Amino acid sequence: MDEIPVVMVDDAGLIRFWSKGAERAFGHPQQDAVGQTLDLIVPQEFRAAHWAGFRRAMVSGKADAEAKPGPFPAITAGGQPLTINGTLTLLRRADGQTVGAMVIFG
Repeated sequence: MDEIPVVMVDDAGLIRFWSKGAERAFGHPQQDAVGQTLDLIVPQEFRAAHWAGFRRAMVSGKADAEAKPGPFPAITAGGQPLTINGTLTLLRRADGQTVGAMVIFG
């Protein structure tokens, strides 16, 4: 699974897991990505909408895009725009509280 691009964030949007595949896809080494916000890969023009949706998902436990494979606009470490397919999963505790999100790309 390490070669598959996987990005996992906590409920604040801080990157907590960044696979080798994510390093390859986005160009940021793991040590530079973990602890950063998703602004690292979300293009500037999509950030306001991204964060509004992210906050709603963390509070409500629901996201329109969850479990629906689709395109994600992104930006590489070199500043190149990228559209990459992925599937969003919200991460929940046993009591149902949303504690983060994960996207498996590819």
